[in-house]
Amino acid sequence: MTHHKNHPKDHPPPGDETTAPAPASPEAAAPPAPQSPLQPPPVENVQSLRAERDDLLARLQRVSAEFVNYQKRAQRDIAQAREFANEELIKALLPIVDDMERALTVARQNHAADDPLRTGMELVHDKALQILARFGLTRISTQQVPFDPERHSALMEQSSDQHPPRTVLQELQAGYLLKGRTIRPAHVVVSKESEPPAQTPDQDSKEGKG
Repeated sequence: MTHHKNHPKDHPPPGDETTAPAPASPEAAAPPAPQSPLQPPPVENVQSLRAERDDLLARLQRVSAEFVNYQKRAQRDIAQAREFANEELIKALLPIVDDMERALTVARQNHAADDPLRTGMELVHDKALQILARFGLTRISTQQVPFDPERHSALMEQSSDQHPPRTVLQELQAGYLLKGRTIRPAHVVVSKESEPPAQTPDQDSKEGKG
């Protein structure tokens, strides 16, 4: 009979046994539980956010409107500055025009209409007014017109039975408009109501007796 010897490979030596992995527990093998959905924020928070949004929108609209108005004002100021760029120069020339008119008044009083000196002064005066008119200068009317505080400056009052009160009676210094805007008001005399004549002592005594 044949006896088989145990080969060392058939039986591993003590202490070399490989430990088999333990089976995983059912709890560890289970997939993670799904998270619960987010809860909606409280109603108070939603109202607060809406109020904040509305406030920001209103502030944005105000800023936008103010910027549009600023652009319009800036454009208007630029256009006005261009339109009245010559105002200071024209105002500086007005006293010269006044001197020419005073000299012309004296010339008309002392010289005939065909006098070369008078004729020359009239031509220069008219030419100067024509040039200034091209830049928008016009004279303020003072021919028995109602007093206008925007265009007239009353230096004196005079009683008048022929004109309503506050009517321009006389021009003391010419006034001018530049493109419709007053750059120098006209100095004038205006009418006022006539005062009743003062009674004499004799008239008072007669009325007392009557």
